[in-house]
Amino acid sequence: MVLSAICYRARIDGSSLDGLPCAEVDQLLDRTRRLNRLNGVTGILLRQGDHVLLWLEGEASGLADSRACAEGDLRLSQVEVLSEGPLDTRLFPHCWLCLANNRDDRMEIPVKVAEVLTASAPMELTAVRDAVQCLARRIEDCRYTRAALLI
Repeated sequence: MVLSAICYRARIDGSSLDGLPCAEVDQLLDRTRRLNRLNGVTGILLRQGDHVLLWLEGEASGLADSRACAEGDLRLSQVEVLSEGPLDTRLFPHCWLCLANNRDDRMEIPVKVAEVLTASAPMELTAVRDAVQCLARRIEDCRYTRAALLI
């Protein structure tokens, strides 16, 4: 298995999500997570205001399918691939798609991630991986709580 990653950013029509009840947003995420599980793809979706940053990791064929679905989402525009290439290990091995939602700037975005959101493309995969890795560490720090809640 050759592991690869792709990271892209896009603008999101926030009004298309903000008016939806939480249950419908959860259904959208569940559908995406099911597709990612079938494709063997893991990753994170970060929403920062009117922008999203999406990091996906898996085999090339699975990434292509998940990417095509995301790029076909009518809520997204100005989809821009920041980086893609081979990856040694998954950053999000237990997350079919983790959502970090900062639509009203209440969550502090790590400096490196904020730089990725505003940087010009393309970027080196190692630089993007290093930035996104701080989000992976935050999730990993919750592993004990997550495990306790799943009992």
